[in-house]
Amino acid sequence: MTRWLTLFLFLAPACASRPEGIPAGRRECAGTSSDEFFFPEGLMGVRRADFDEDQFVRRWYSKHLRAMSEPSLWCKAPEGETYRFLWLPTWGHPIAVRVDYLAGNGVVFAVELDGAGGYESGRVLRRVQRKFTRAESGRVSEGLGAIDFWNMPTRIPESGKDGARWIMEGRKGALYHVVDRWSPESGSYLDFCLSLLNLVGWG
Repeated sequence: MTRWLTLFLFLAPACASRPEGIPAGRRECAGTSSDEFFFPEGLMGVRRADFDEDQFVRRWYSKHLRAMSEPSLWCKAPEGETYRFLWLPTWGHPIAVRVDYLAGNGVVFAVELDGAGGYESGRVLRRVQRKFTRAESGRVSEGLGAIDFWNMPTRIPESGKDGARWIMEGRKGALYHVVDRWSPESGSYLDFCLSLLNLVGWG
């Protein structure tokens, strides 16, 4: 994967009265090998006759999540609450950190691959799974509120050659949302993503 593409805003403006998450949990999810298993069609880029950016991005991100043996949040059963940060540096190791809330309990999962985020995924280098404390859970909730996650646009116009994709997914009951950013240099979104890495000591 040698070229990086200009990205375009695709979602409608945020509505202050409700979350911008889209209905999820269709009766029949796409098969695990499908581009639509991890990300719904039409959210991840511009679709043109000469180049389908949406499909390109879904295939790229899905490849790394499959290599990590991560579940699909888009096709997840509508119970509990889950958030996942996927970090794909062009030359660095792909990393995912996922926090699950179910019946008042919280668990954090993390996985790192030995490949490169802009190229081949490689194999699993390390995994972490542990419960997190009520204080940690509170900080995660505060971070989600600080970035106004459910009302963030999925994509904004931005691009680059050597950097990283910072992808945050959320599933809350029957709602799903995904935010995709290119190498944020400052701000609450950067801080929140780094805080998830810090949950497993990888920050």
